[in-house]
This record gives sequence, C-alpha cells and structure tokens, in this order.
Amino acid sequence: MRILTSLVIALFLATSMSPVLATSVPKRQKKQERRIERGIKHGKITPKEAQRLRDEQATIAVERKLAQRDGKITGRERAEEQHDLNVLSKDIHRKKYNKRRVYQ
Repeated sequence: MRILTSLVIALFLATSMSPVLATSVPKRQKKQERRIERGIKHGKITPKEAQRLRDEQATIAVERKLAQRDGKITGRERAEEQHDLNVLSKDIHRKKYNKRRVYQ
C-alpha cells in the first residue's frame, strides 16, 4: 500500500512539472491569431479591431521575451501572462460578436 501511494505521488509530481507549460503559450497565441483571422475572413472583425487585437498580442509576446531574458519565467510572470492571454481571448470574443461588421 505504501509503495502504491508513493508511486502515485511520484507520478503526480512528474506530470505536474512537465514542459507542457512552456509550449502552451505559443500554441495559445497561434490559436488566438487563427481566431482573429477567421473573424476577419467572415467579416465579424473590422480592420481597426483586428489591428488592436494584433497589437495586444504583440505586447504579450514582447513581455514574454522580457520575462525569458533572465533564463526563467517566474510564477508571477507566468500568472500575469496567463491573465493577459485571458483578457485577449475575451477581447477577441467581444470584437467578433459586437454589432460592427464588415460587409463585402
């Protein structure tokens, strides 16, 4: 029983410290860029809205590079980055579903 418990704990610790966190942010940014592109393609996001969203995304990328400069992203920096990505995601949603449209 003790061996099983210690194995479960070791497995949990090994999976919780995986490098998935390092790759999830770039994947998320690419996904959000695709959401912006689809909004433009379908006429739901105006060019001005798209530019603002891209500027916001570029700011997040610059902040990530600054955080990585010292070789390690701290927990606080990671939390701030996740918060910024959440805000961007909500902004994309708001821009796609507001009443402004591009009619072609």
